[in-house]
Amino acid sequence: MEQMKMNQMEPDRTEPTGNRTGNKGRFLALSRICLNNWHYISKRILSFNEDINFFTGHSGSGKSTVIDAMQVLLYANTDGRGFFNKAAADDSDRSLIEYLRGMVNIGENNEFSYLRNQNFSSTIVLELKRSDTGACQCVGIVFDVETSANDISRRFFWHKGPMWDNAYRTGRRTMSISEVETYLQEHFNKEEYFATSHNERFRRVLYDTYLGGLDPEKFPLLFKRAIPFRMNIKLEDFVKEYICMEQDIHIEDMQESVMQYGRMRRKIEDTCAEIEELAGIQKAYDIYQETEQQLEKYAYFVKKLEILDLQSQVKTLADKLAMAKEDLKRQEDARTAVETQIADLTGQGDNLLRRIASTGYEDLKKQAEALNQLLERLGKSEARWQQTTLALKAWEDEDITPNQTLWDIEEFENRTIDNKTLCRLKESIADLCADTEKQRQEAAAQIRDLKNREKQIKDELEKLRSGNKAYPKYLEHARSYLQRRLLEETGKGVDVHVLADLLDIKKDQWRNAVEGYLGSQKLSLVVPPKYARAALEIYGELDKIEYYNVAVLDTEKLSQSQPAVLKDALSGEVSVREPYIQPYIDLLLGKVIKCATTQELRQCRIGITDSCLLYHGFRLQHINPENYSKFAYIGKDSVRKRIRLLEQELKSMDEQKRPLEEIVLGCQRILNLERLGSEPEEYLEWLKDIGAWNEKQREKKLLLAKIEKLKTQDVDQLEQERKAVVSLCDGKKRERDELLNRIQDKENEISRCQNAAISLSGTLTDQERDLVKNSRLDMELAGYLSAKDQPRYDREKESYVTRCSRVSESRDTAFQDLMTVRTNYLRRYPNRNFPVNHKDNEAYAHLLSSLSCDHLEEYRQKAADQARAAVEHFKNDFMYKIRSAIREAMLRGDELNRIISRLDFGKDKYQFVIGRSKGADGRYYDMFMDESLEVNPSDLTDSFDNQLDLFTTQHENQYGVLINDLINIFIPPENATPQELEEAKRNMDKYADYRTYLSFDMQQLIQNEDEVIKIRLSRMIKKNSGGEGQNPLYVALLASFAQAYRINLSPKLERNPTIRLVVLDEAFSKMDAEKVASCIELIRGLGFQAIISATNDKIQNYVENVDKTFVFANPNKKSISIQEFERDRFQELVKDLEEE
Repeated sequence: MEQMKMNQMEPDRTEPTGNRTGNKGRFLALSRICLNNWHYISKRILSFNEDINFFTGHSGSGKSTVIDAMQVLLYANTDGRGFFNKAAADDSDRSLIEYLRGMVNIGENNEFSYLRNQNFSSTIVLELKRSDTGACQCVGIVFDVETSANDISRRFFWHKGPMWDNAYRTGRRTMSISEVETYLQEHFNKEEYFATSHNERFRRVLYDTYLGGLDPEKFPLLFKRAIPFRMNIKLEDFVKEYICMEQDIHIEDMQESVMQYGRMRRKIEDTCAEIEELAGIQKAYDIYQETEQQLEKYAYFVKKLEILDLQSQVKTLADKLAMAKEDLKRQEDARTAVETQIADLTGQGDNLLRRIASTGYEDLKKQAEALNQLLERLGKSEARWQQTTLALKAWEDEDITPNQTLWDIEEFENRTIDNKTLCRLKESIADLCADTEKQRQEAAAQIRDLKNREKQIKDELEKLRSGNKAYPKYLEHARSYLQRRLLEETGKGVDVHVLADLLDIKKDQWRNAVEGYLGSQKLSLVVPPKYARAALEIYGELDKIEYYNVAVLDTEKLSQSQPAVLKDALSGEVSVREPYIQPYIDLLLGKVIKCATTQELRQCRIGITDSCLLYHGFRLQHINPENYSKFAYIGKDSVRKRIRLLEQELKSMDEQKRPLEEIVLGCQRILNLERLGSEPEEYLEWLKDIGAWNEKQREKKLLLAKIEKLKTQDVDQLEQERKAVVSLCDGKKRERDELLNRIQDKENEISRCQNAAISLSGTLTDQERDLVKNSRLDMELAGYLSAKDQPRYDREKESYVTRCSRVSESRDTAFQDLMTVRTNYLRRYPNRNFPVNHKDNEAYAHLLSSLSCDHLEEYRQKAADQARAAVEHFKNDFMYKIRSAIREAMLRGDELNRIISRLDFGKDKYQFVIGRSKGADGRYYDMFMDESLEVNPSDLTDSFDNQLDLFTTQHENQYGVLINDLINIFIPPENATPQELEEAKRNMDKYADYRTYLSFDMQQLIQNEDEVIKIRLSRMIKKNSGGEGQNPLYVALLASFAQAYRINLSPKLERNPTIRLVVLDEAFSKMDAEKVASCIELIRGLGFQAIISATNDKIQNYVENVDKTFVFANPNKKSISIQEFERDRFQELVKDLEEE
């Protein structure tokens, strides 16, 4: 088959073979199709037979490519949705741009490319030929494609005559839109061609004129659905889809009327609901107003009682002031009498004092008092000296005290110390204290360092014991920063590891060697290779001063390298947890050889022993022990080892602290000893005071002897008299002072009373001026007070203040309730721009009154009118249209039955059965088809006297409930959710479809002697999945095409000839050869031109029964080849198939 050559591009001018079934009458035959740049076809013209054409080839060979090209023109539809590739065996959906540019799959992951990548043009042209006269006409479309933006321009065109000799090409390329239009203008008269870019405009002319006058709604639906027709469909659904297709009932006016009624009904309900809410607001406002008025009354009583209380207080103050003034006068008189007595007694005392002074007794007494004061001061110096001596003796117990200092302390104790010795002692003690303080500070500093280190160790131990390694803080900060920035840059949580965490050491023998040799390199930061580039960029953002010790590995480049590894290399002792780390370990340790002795080390370029002796660059050295002890990080053993080291270090630090703490305590004890802080002169002054004390003691003894001697004389008697006079005078002075205090208190009391009276009077005046008189409330309060026995205005006021507080709370609660119901109302009615917190209710009350009086009745009247209008629309419009559609379906069934009755199926005869639905919706059928509805409302005019509704009273009484049921279906529920609205829409669509009220079936008619047996096919076809069950459905389908093409009309009624093309894909897939032949003869018998498509495994069932065969191939999935075989070449085709 692959060796067969493609037909040349030149148009085939040969006449198609004649009709094998006789004269088919006049019709338009599809004689040729021209394709330029369509899918995998660059340029090709196919010639068709007027009878049966057969497309065959493997799935995907290109059969649907040609069929889809035909459909673009037969539907005047460049969208392609709903029909592109629907005839193909696969379920892929193609688009127009894929057909035009030739999309080719080039990979398994939906990767594709295009065959045409430069700007180009494409054409599809159908040549239609009159079967009686041979006159040709062509319908076509030309596309201009701008590939950079997949921009498509199009132009439909028609012209008289056959296809153009140039096959719509100029040289080696396809003609563009402008070139086609120019050619039409230059070679055709205006009435001989037509071109437009508007699909709908071309479609109207196409169906009305060029294709012979086809139904623009039914024909494309039937043709489109017939191509991919399959048997996995219920018979009733088949009839609905292919025979009684949907009709647009245009129920918008009725639906709008019903919806308007629903809106009016909801408006009434809404108004009633709003009235109810407004009434609730009014009720809440009345409660608020009641508490407001009660609060105003109690507040008035409080003010009135306060005035009465003030008046009472003013009167009480006036009485009190009068009594206070009388009392003040009595106390002033008493004070004058006491003052006279005090003057007399003072004179007597002075006289006695002069007599005593003449004896010298008073002077001696004063000298004795002065001497006592001096002795008291000198005694304090003695106490201080003894206290200081005792404190200095503590230095004798200290080992650091030199002998000279001890001798000087002894002189201080013996009170023989002079100024020079005292200065030397003070300096010596100061030097001892300075040395001790220095020693204490040094010990304390060492203790602080040890405690700081101890805290660091404990923190590190806490991290280690919780499973975390104690990495340096700068490293942890750098890792956190890198991790955060990687998340920002990549949108993913990238793990940032420390290299040591990704390593393990196989043998503990070599642990110290690996840790020591790697040193700080084991602290490098590591990310997976695909994030390495981003990590290196982010590393550049770090502060170079703070993070110069941090390094980031380029794992992307490392993973691409394979460093050489020497035998016995140290890298063999390291295992990695991530494979992309291995090259780096090989790079660092792959040339470091494990050795046992110094001699072996000298044989290597780089060598190391398990005791961490390193030989490198002709140098032998020990590795820093801290690298494998303090800074050991590799593996879990490193953590345990580190914990042991830190615990030992803590123990060692405790031992170091203990003697230092003892030193600090000893130093502190010494620093607390006596330091002779005062100046030397002060201590020497104490010595002088101690020496003078004995002499002053002797003076006191002599003075006291003189005083005793005077007392034995008359002075003692005078002293006794004087003391009695002074005592009496002091009593009178106390009495005078008490009277003065009383007088002052009384004057203050009078002043306070006067001030209080003035203040109360002013307050009373203000209160009386501010109070707005209310005679009714004054009388109510006076009546209340008169019932009380001596009422206390202040207590009554407090009682009403308490009541005010309670009522105020009630008022506030009532107002809050009022605002709540107002807020709820305004949420439900946001268009009401009313205040929420106003104290008056005017706006709400006005609206309540308005709605209750005017709007409600208005809405009810409108709703009644709209209800009548909705019913009228339902009666006069919707029901008539449904009835008409049902009757049209019945007539269509009758017409198809007439066509089928003339067909010869041998013993089989078939018939459509269209009737009332057997389901629940069938109950509406009689309502629509009742004889009382015969009158067409459009025929009624004003000339009818007493014109009535289309419905008779009998019809309304009989079907009123059903009418209301249907009307309610067309009203969506109030406040419907999107799901409920969608369900309501589905219900509307369902009940606006006349087929809802019908049932569809076919029956087989079997002649049995004198009777005809009728068998329902719906049950038979359900049970029969084989090809024999397809025959009745294909009969029905072909009958529908016969009706669409007006094949059944008598010659007298024929209009212009139409096309008679039927395209069927896999049409007879489950039939045997005999059934296929029967169905093809049926197509012939009805006078159709057919294109039947099937895969080449079924070709034997078709070849002998068709008139022309087209073999499709697409071996490389980017170039379609088509070979044409007339009947005289079928033997050649069959032979080639047998050889395959």
